[in-house]
Amino acid sequence: MGRVYFQSIRLAFAIVCLGASLILGSQWFGLLPDVAQIKSDSRRRLAESVAINAASHVRKQQWIDLRISAQTIVDRDKDLISIGVRNSRGYLKVDAGHHDELWNRLASDPTGVDPVVVPITLNRRPWGEVEFCFHAPDQSQLGAITEHPLLRLLAFYCIAGLFGYTVFVGKVMRVFTNTQVVPDRVRQALDTLAEGLLVLDEKAKIVLANRAFAETIDVAADALVKSSANDLEWMFDEEDVDQEYPWMTAIDESATITEKIMHLHDGNGKRRIFSVNAAPIGGEDAGRGALATFRDVTHIEEHRAELETMLKMLRESRDEIERKNRELEILATQDALTGCMNRRAFFQRFNKLWSAAAIQEKPLSCIMIDNDHFKNVNDTYGHAVGDEVLRQVSRVLREMHSDHGLVCRYGGEEFCVLLPGKSFELAIKLAEETRLAIEAITFDDPAELRLTASIGVSETRFEAEDPQELINQADVCLYAAKRNGRNCVVPFQPSLANMEVDDTGRDQPENPISYPAVNAMLTSLAYRDPETVAHSRRVAELCRRVSAETIDGKLSALLEVAALLHDIGRIGIPDELLLKADQLTVNELALIAEYDRLGIELIATAFENETLTSILEQLKTPYDQIESSECHDVPTASQLLAVCDYYDTLVAGNLYRKGIPHEQALEDIRRQSGTRFNPTIVLAFESIVTSKPDFTRDFCGEEIAFQIGIQVERLADLIGNQDADNLVPLADRLSKYARHSGIVPIATAAERIRDQAASEEISWLDMLQFSNELLSFCRQTQTKLTESVNEPLDQSVQAGSKA
Repeated sequence: MGRVYFQSIRLAFAIVCLGASLILGSQWFGLLPDVAQIKSDSRRRLAESVAINAASHVRKQQWIDLRISAQTIVDRDKDLISIGVRNSRGYLKVDAGHHDELWNRLASDPTGVDPVVVPITLNRRPWGEVEFCFHAPDQSQLGAITEHPLLRLLAFYCIAGLFGYTVFVGKVMRVFTNTQVVPDRVRQALDTLAEGLLVLDEKAKIVLANRAFAETIDVAADALVKSSANDLEWMFDEEDVDQEYPWMTAIDESATITEKIMHLHDGNGKRRIFSVNAAPIGGEDAGRGALATFRDVTHIEEHRAELETMLKMLRESRDEIERKNRELEILATQDALTGCMNRRAFFQRFNKLWSAAAIQEKPLSCIMIDNDHFKNVNDTYGHAVGDEVLRQVSRVLREMHSDHGLVCRYGGEEFCVLLPGKSFELAIKLAEETRLAIEAITFDDPAELRLTASIGVSETRFEAEDPQELINQADVCLYAAKRNGRNCVVPFQPSLANMEVDDTGRDQPENPISYPAVNAMLTSLAYRDPETVAHSRRVAELCRRVSAETIDGKLSALLEVAALLHDIGRIGIPDELLLKADQLTVNELALIAEYDRLGIELIATAFENETLTSILEQLKTPYDQIESSECHDVPTASQLLAVCDYYDTLVAGNLYRKGIPHEQALEDIRRQSGTRFNPTIVLAFESIVTSKPDFTRDFCGEEIAFQIGIQVERLADLIGNQDADNLVPLADRLSKYARHSGIVPIATAAERIRDQAASEEISWLDMLQFSNELLSFCRQTQTKLTESVNEPLDQSVQAGSKA
């Protein structure tokens, strides 16, 4: 192709030379006029015409008009430099174009000026002359060439001929390229491809664009052929560092480029995304051209970007849910009535502080506080005043010790304060200050009510073997304070270790309960059945309230653990049975009973506490079948747990059955008093639980939010991992639990996720949208429930502060 092009150039040069010869011959034979002579004659005629006009003005003495006329002629004629009118005496009467200065210079330097003089006569006598200064022709060799019209004509002919011939040859070569390099059969074959394709020359000019590429970017294929591929509105991917066109790399380096993402604005201004492949044309020789293919991945990339955005939102929302869960977990570690730590959270922190004190060899002091005559307060003023007493005492304890220790409502009216790093002597001093602060509490109603407290103090210097023994040492001192007349502080002494606690005290359990283990079991159950965990916590709260009036404190602590774990066997029940909405069959009930038995065995193995195990073993035994020879305290605790368990089942309902009113539930319990339930326990329960507890506000609001948060967090993880198999049962369980808890938006969002996960073709983009809606509802619910839980507690603290 290049050889043909250069041969055409030589032919064009020969044609130009022939034309130049014809022009020169015409000049020699006189066929072309003498341009120089024509120009000289033209100047002479102009000078004579101006002289005639000047003579007319001189005769009339119109010097101003003559000057204006001369200046006008100078301004309009590019060859004319100046005009002067001089009389015979040598005076210059008219000067146009600085003529006087220029004319005087001619005597010494006539370069570049061609002077012309025309005489003026008046009345047939000489009057003067008109002087003209014209531009003189360029006398240099180059100037002569450029000024010569023949040579100008010859140059124009050569240039125009070469340009025209070049355009002609270019068009011919383009046609040749299009028709011969890319034959019609190949062009038609390329047009059938689904991917866009460009054939480029060595300068990235488009030789051919197939139909798919032209239609994708909405530009005619013929228009693309005349343009450069680099001139299209390309944008590189954000992650592309070198930002090099792949086809240019293929042309310059004879390298093959694959799957490079590039962006392009099409003819309508829309953004298209292509996966570009480029390969060189012509073997190993660089600079021969390139073949580039363009796979339109706009929809895929937009879908991917949308998925990444949704996943980012999902991660952010999940992190927010985790933070909310941590807040709710903190709320779940608080006693709802007093705001102090509950026993489970207290022992979890206690174990860590115990280990740290042993490693660092620092003291760890324990103070046990018991409100004196608290039962009389309840009997005389009612449980509402008793609750207010506990709030005020807890307020004092938290204000005095929360900054440097742990404050726990240990059980009933009893509190425990743990002081890490505080010596025994300092702990005794703080205990005395605490006693005085409690004694100073006053009430508006009843105004006559005064409080006192008995306090026991111990410290790790007395070689307690574990946290429970340290508490037992302080507990022994507390009961010594009660024997000494109450309202006093008794420090621990080794001589008190063998003191017997009277019947109003609490017997030491066989083995201390590991509350971290209790929490671990409940957390495991919550992943399987959050509703059961919520039920267990409600039952534990009921047992705590009623046991303060019916059984001793230490057994009350075991009863609370038993209430929390009495349904732990359900952790192994299959989903199809655990979530069954219909009535259970006889075989299914037997299977559940078997799992309950396995749960008791698990507790017996984990804690090795015979009393705890006995409470759970006798839970299902009716009152009229309990043998009289059995220990009195354990059956009483079991009966109390049974009443609380049955009551919560009736009033709270479950996922498939609504609860019944408080009075109706009590009536049902009364009918079974003496047969299934202990009459004494039933009467005590009625006297204490006088209305249906508002668990959402009083105790379990944070638990509901916490359990929902855990389930939503797991659901988000499954969606992020695209685990459809486990999504269906988890989403179904969450929807039922949320609907049962009255949180309809979460239930609806969970149901959409469940239905999408169960479909044959899962749209993970829709799934991410549903999950982000679910996470948003979950955050709102957590905030609302935690605010509702904190509100009554804050009000009670404020009320106590005013009192």
